[in-house]
Amino acid sequence: MAEIQLKSLAHSYSATPTGAEDYAIRQLDHVWEKGGAYALLGPSGCGKSTMLNIISGLLAPSEGDVLFDGRRVNELSPRERNIAQVFQFPVIYDSMTVFDNLAFPLKNNKVPTSQIKARP
Repeated sequence: MAEIQLKSLAHSYSATPTGAEDYAIRQLDHVWEKGGAYALLGPSGCGKSTMLNIISGLLAPSEGDVLFDGRRVNELSPRERNIAQVFQFPVIYDSMTVFDNLAFPLKNNKVPTSQIKARP
């Protein structure tokens, strides 16, 4: 896992935000250290999904930077970031096992099956 750093990150779904109430994420700085295990908790509508979508590259931040191991990745696609999300509810691939869901992006990146099965 890379160190993930958010620098002066903020996001508004409004094209012309006029105040703090227009932001889904108000300006923040945060670091997730390499090798850590983290949980993102908060009430509905507080910006958790917005933040994850920005980190994974599904959404561009209105302000600030996303860095992986010190490298700015704002303009990189999700594929180029080599990152994935695991959703709380299995709504996308409900016909697959947990292993198959987790192995799916590796298979798409043509990682050999023997290597996928060897990963802890």
